[in-house]
Amino acid sequence: MRRRSIFTLLTLVLATIPLTADAEYRYLCTSVPGACEYSSPNVPKLLADVCYNPANNAIHVKGTAPCPTGTRAFNVLYGEILDPQTGQVTAYAPLDDACGAGLCIDYVPHDNPQEYTMCCENGGPCWPGGGCGGVLYWCHDGACNEDGTISCFDAELMD
Repeated sequence: MRRRSIFTLLTLVLATIPLTADAEYRYLCTSVPGACEYSSPNVPKLLADVCYNPANNAIHVKGTAPCPTGTRAFNVLYGEILDPQTGQVTAYAPLDDACGAGLCIDYVPHDNPQEYTMCCENGGPCWPGGGCGGVLYWCHDGACNEDGTISCFDAELMD
């Protein structure tokens, strides 16, 4: 009977302890505009608590100590540690793939193909960058048009 009580108590204690770093702090990428880099969906997971400094947009792994004065603790789901000595982090905000969302056109040869964050207005055109107030997507092979919009090509159709 004593073993059963200890097991029950241990189970209750473990159930109340956060099992992941994201249980305690808000997500940086959804809480602080511009703190994270928009990226393709294929970025490394970090799952770490970090200290964010709004004065210089610096992000560092938090560790067990409280964040230094002038910084706030957040959680980063996607990112990578740039410098293991200082704990400097780059945080990513992965976006859905534009082609997966049906926004790409058939591939045609074009000059200067580039990866873009693109912002698509509801039922309207897509623009490079993230400031149109629409839905953001990641374009792996895009080209800017003369009117300022962006065309995203389905690179899988490339020969």
